[in-house]
Amino acid sequence: MAKKLSVSFLWHMHQPYYRDDLSGEIIMPWVFLHAIKDYYDMPWYLEKFPKIKATFNLVPSLLVQLGAYEDPLVNDKFLKTLRKPVDKLTKREREYLIEYLFFSNEHNMIKPLPRYHELFLKKENFSDSELIDLETLFILAWCGNYLRKEKEVIKRLIKKGRGFTQEDKIELLNVLSIFIKEIIAYYKKLSDSRQIEISTTPFNHPISPLLFDIENGKLANPNTTLPKYSGNFKEDALLQIDSSITYYKELFGKKAEGFWPAEGSVSYNFLKTLSDKGIKWACSDQEVLYKSGHFSKEDIYKNNILHFQDKSINLFFRDRELSDLIGFNYSAWDDESATNDFLSRLRDIYESSDSCLNVNVILDGENAWEHYSDNAQGFFQKLYSKIEEADWLECKLFDEVATDAKIASNDLHELEPGSWINGNFNIWIGHSEKNSAWEMLFQTKEDFEKLQKNLSDERIKKIKNEFLIAQSSDWFWWYGDDHHTDLASTFDTLFRTHLMNIYTLMDKKIPANILKPIVQTKSGNDNFIKHSTNRITAKLDGKISHFYEWLGCGEAQLSHELSSMSMQDFTVSKIYFGCDKKHCFVALIGDFSKLFESGVLEIEFSNGIKASLPIAKTLQHNELGIRYITDEIMEIEMEKALIEKSSLGFKLFNDGKLLQLLPLYSKIEFDCLKEIRKNWYI
Repeated sequence: MAKKLSVSFLWHMHQPYYRDDLSGEIIMPWVFLHAIKDYYDMPWYLEKFPKIKATFNLVPSLLVQLGAYEDPLVNDKFLKTLRKPVDKLTKREREYLIEYLFFSNEHNMIKPLPRYHELFLKKENFSDSELIDLETLFILAWCGNYLRKEKEVIKRLIKKGRGFTQEDKIELLNVLSIFIKEIIAYYKKLSDSRQIEISTTPFNHPISPLLFDIENGKLANPNTTLPKYSGNFKEDALLQIDSSITYYKELFGKKAEGFWPAEGSVSYNFLKTLSDKGIKWACSDQEVLYKSGHFSKEDIYKNNILHFQDKSINLFFRDRELSDLIGFNYSAWDDESATNDFLSRLRDIYESSDSCLNVNVILDGENAWEHYSDNAQGFFQKLYSKIEEADWLECKLFDEVATDAKIASNDLHELEPGSWINGNFNIWIGHSEKNSAWEMLFQTKEDFEKLQKNLSDERIKKIKNEFLIAQSSDWFWWYGDDHHTDLASTFDTLFRTHLMNIYTLMDKKIPANILKPIVQTKSGNDNFIKHSTNRITAKLDGKISHFYEWLGCGEAQLSHELSSMSMQDFTVSKIYFGCDKKHCFVALIGDFSKLFESGVLEIEFSNGIKASLPIAKTLQHNELGIRYITDEIMEIEMEKALIEKSSLGFKLFNDGKLLQLLPLYSKIEFDCLKEIRKNWYI
């Protein structure tokens, strides 16, 4: 039989657990919003193409929250406030709503609804009629393509466009509540037809290797500073696994076969436990395989089998480049170019080996699509149709790959601990804020163990559940300085609330340190963008020539925009920019040493102009009058007239393939006559 390349997609569906179980209130509405935009649309895109298969990883703590939204009167703080007539809202409630009502992608969600964009530009001092329009349009903007095509209420309200009533808003929310009941049934249907496979994760999305043994943090990276601790959470790690397996069987009527461990975090003992419990396959990142002594890229495309004494488990390692291109880059491309690029990369893999191989494309299944036009529907239509047309390519589910003797296999007998980010756990442990959270967990566990014998079985059960929720990776993600969100303090409060709940359930005074926020108040300079405070005149030599050359410039810390990425995967880590009276200057800070023969920087202006700048060590002039040079850094000079009233974005290519989009989800906007006019946004 002719050689074929197979590709296994895994779309990971997950949100933090936003509910305070003691009060019953859901603190943030993101499960609801992604439910109406992504959880149905993603399998719906796929169902239209019979030859396309994919795995959907549904985290149990997400599914529990989805169930809550089937009640139209769900105890969600945002939705309860949204349901109130606008003339009954307090000043504080209006401010609270407005904080959320612009959490939509400006280009792809706000601008397509003219009234929403009109209110976006106004920003404040909304009348009652404007506010009810804003409330309704926010929800409509989050409605996915299935809803826009199939639900008459959504179609009618989008056509209406403005002048909404309280009745319109309540009718919309009620229709969406009924719709949410369809989501899990839809996954069951596609799973039963074998077009999709459903995998799972330890119940509350913890970093399981750290629960098994927190020393795995240091094993994965010897430079990691561990928190002060005593004891361990191995018993909780087992409970997270067992409760996930049980819940899956209750919900889907069959046993789970595969796991995407939270954040692709694995260790030998954790995977052995999964195998002992009958789990047949799991996934992680290519970096973990490389760290474990397998340095051939082809090895990540094999059916890797990790052997224990009497059992084994199939392991699938994600192709980082292909996965991240979909998650972080192709949103800036047109659908045809993005699809062709993806297929060409698959073709390169196909032609590189005489063996049948399997490429694992594993990524977040919900957060990227608002950065694509039309919620990525056009992209997926082109991608799936081209895969179906390719006679050398096919889609496979992971359980099919595991039993396909034609696909090359690879036996593993040991595995280093690690995750999908840098092959270590430093996103969740090591920083002082992250370690403070771990130390609070251990402190609370120690206090609980002293008092447990005096507590009823019912209270112990509730306390253990609070511990499981507090172990979620999500809280640790937002601590420290590697990721940025304006809602970091809210996530901090949620984490500590679960620990406070444990003390409440034990009838004990909450310790003062747990009442105190972990997140430190960030100054404006700690955010994604720092404004210019000086006029800048750069000497074009590809170096920071002296201390004062870029002093007071604007600065974009790209790592703060990358809420899910490692900067080691990119060439450029930050952007400097500024103006003098005649020119605007940009400096890209990074390592360009491998790009002098084949690298190109493309500048995209929002007015449609593009400039292509081959990376060169000598001073270059292009036809638009742009001057630039690259050495230790890349420095660019442009006439103010070229970029006035225009925003800028950059693409960095090597050998014709995209390396980096700069910035990922934003553009540089500045008025050259008045310095920087407008803040960047994420």
